[in-house]
Amino acid sequence: MSAGWDRAELATAQCIAERPDDYVEATRSVLTDLMMLLRRSGRPAPSIEPGYLPTFVITWDEPEASNLQMEVFDDRVEVSRYFDGRTDIWYEPHAPGESFSEAFIRELPSAEA
Repeated sequence: MSAGWDRAELATAQCIAERPDDYVEATRSVLTDLMMLLRRSGRPAPSIEPGYLPTFVITWDEPEASNLQMEVFDDRVEVSRYFDGRTDIWYEPHAPGESFSEAFIRELPSAEA
C-alpha cells in the first residue's frame, strides 16, 4: 500500500516540476485535500498525471474504478464515469480545507480490506 502512495506523491511532484509556475496553490491544495481523504478512509492510491490547464488527472487501477476519472481544478473536482456509449460528468465544488460531499465520497473506490 505504501508503494502506491509513494508513486502518487512522486507523480504529483513531477507534474508540478514540469510546470512550476502554472500549478496555482489552490489547485495543489484541492489535490492535497483529496489525497488526505483517500488516505484517511483507507482507499487505494490513485495514479496522477498532468492535466491541460494545468490540472491533475486522477485514475485508479481497481476494477470498480476502471471507468472513473477525476480532474482536480483550483475550485472543483470534475468527476467523469465512462460507460459504453455515454459519459456521466459532474462537478464537486471544493474550496481548499472544506469537506467533500457524501455524493462525491460515494464515487471513490472502496476502502482496501
